[in-house]
Amino acid sequence: MELIVITWILCVLVMTDGCCVGRVGHGDSAACPRIISRAEWGARPPTEESSHLPDLLPMLFVHHSAMAECEDQEACSQAVRDIQDLHMDGNGWWDIGYSFLIGGDCNIYEGRGWNIQGAHTGGFNTEGYGVCFMGNFMDHNPSTGAIAAYHSLASCMVEEEKISREYQMYGHRQTKPPGATECPGDVLYATIQEWEGWTEGNISELKQ
Repeated sequence: MELIVITWILCVLVMTDGCCVGRVGHGDSAACPRIISRAEWGARPPTEESSHLPDLLPMLFVHHSAMAECEDQEACSQAVRDIQDLHMDGNGWWDIGYSFLIGGDCNIYEGRGWNIQGAHTGGFNTEGYGVCFMGNFMDHNPSTGAIAAYHSLASCMVEEEKISREYQMYGHRQTKPPGATECPGDVLYATIQEWEGWTEGNISELKQ
């Protein structure tokens, strides 16, 4: 009962854009937000097994899908399925590439998930998780609720020791030669430069 009350209070405190982004627990930790599981959004099974990632990874990467935005769980679940189809059928990958995705409904969706190597940031997939905001953010930001969900997820990663407390966060374009990609969108890229962990510079020459 106490957990329910605390969760409700957190939701009231951070309710924005019609979304509750309070932390409701993940696994054994109350430090993490709810994550919509692969089963819940209707994921296809991977065609191959991905490599394992260790804890305390040094980096975190921010992306946008450059596809349609979504405003509720039904539409966002379809958007995640569309991205998975693109990655598997179009790119020839064995699963969706991102580690986690965030919708305009302020929910976080499991991609490849914890401790599983993604296919989101070429040359750096062994170095960190890739978090994708669903939508095209060249000329506007994600909703404030979606941004709050990102911060909650990043804090969870630190508290659960999935990434280092001194993690370096980059926009996807910082990992490519200049001009190679617009990801995560011009406006969102300017915004993330004010966020915890953002690190200046282009690191494309450091690719593994």
